[in-house]
Amino acid sequence: MILDDARVLVVEDNELNRIFACAVLESMGVTQVECAVNGREGLEKLGGFAPDLVLLDLMMPIMDGQEFLRHLRADPRYRDLPVLVVSAVDSQSMRNALFAVGASDYVSKPIDRHELVARVGVHLRNHLLLTDLRRYRDRLAHDLATARGMQNALLPGAAQLAQAQSRFGLSIAAMFRPSAELGGDLWGLEPVDENRLAVFTVDFTGHGVAASINTFRMHLLLTDMAEEMGDPAACLTRINAALVPLLPRGQFATMTLAVIDRQTATLALANAGGPAPILAVEGEVQRLTGRGLPLGISSNPVFANSVVAFPPGSQLSLYSDALVDAADASAGDLIGEDGVLEMVRGALCDDPAGMVDGIMAAFAARSPGEAEDDVTWVQVLG
Repeated sequence: MILDDARVLVVEDNELNRIFACAVLESMGVTQVECAVNGREGLEKLGGFAPDLVLLDLMMPIMDGQEFLRHLRADPRYRDLPVLVVSAVDSQSMRNALFAVGASDYVSKPIDRHELVARVGVHLRNHLLLTDLRRYRDRLAHDLATARGMQNALLPGAAQLAQAQSRFGLSIAAMFRPSAELGGDLWGLEPVDENRLAVFTVDFTGHGVAASINTFRMHLLLTDMAEEMGDPAACLTRINAALVPLLPRGQFATMTLAVIDRQTATLALANAGGPAPILAVEGEVQRLTGRGLPLGISSNPVFANSVVAFPPGSQLSLYSDALVDAADASAGDLIGEDGVLEMVRGALCDDPAGMVDGIMAAFAARSPGEAEDDVTWVQVLG
């Protein structure tokens, strides 16, 4: 690692020792060097100079090396800054005391040039590597936070939920919880016409950045397909045709597309490999059957529409397979679709938001700990 950008603060009251230290540093390629003649002056120069290493004498007037170290380590900004003590006082008890107050290393006077070069090089390279890693981590965290905000912006907001209520008389609540910073789940609403509203959930394989990118692809595909959603099976066929050439081998998506018709009080639904939606009508809770291949696997899948009654007061539950595939701590097995059905029965009420909360509480009780996959739940009350 080139040390051209390294900064070293030399805190030493002896002029000859300062000159020697600067010469050694220059021979290593370190040209950004600042000097201080005592600990107090050294502390004053820290903020403006921002060193990567401090070469610290021990015996100095006004403020000695130990006092300098105490003040330095008390400041959170400098807790990881390497400090190499250079001193003629060389007893084990003194070394122990210095390490106790925060020294990183120790070199005895008279200084051996080769030893000083070796120790300075090790500490500078380690510090610069850690600094680069922190910068990378901070930049990555910022980028992931930005991407997560963009992904959340794909999901229906308060205005769309309010429109579903005012225009179609449908009360909708949902939750999305990625297992990592980014997820591969997506859900949405799309008016088909004045009487019909489409509701869909999508779950791409995996999670993280690659799965998140696929959700943006899917959102773009769905942008101009509102009218086609009136025929869920035909819509899934078209989406599949677009995804097959886009997705690498081994990647696919499950999708459930439901269209609620308020005029005919019916629900038309097609399912591309997703978990079975759950329908509650007048207190009777059932799974809706019928399931085709996931999207992106085959060029010629067959999707079929199923149409069922959806009278006022009915409820539809769409969800990701994270709940189905989660371990059931009480049963020693997976929760499965039967377990999800039980959770819906236990949480059934006339408040979709309350239902989502109740189901998530039941899920957490049955499968404690962090979910290994993205969790999505959409609850629709007619």
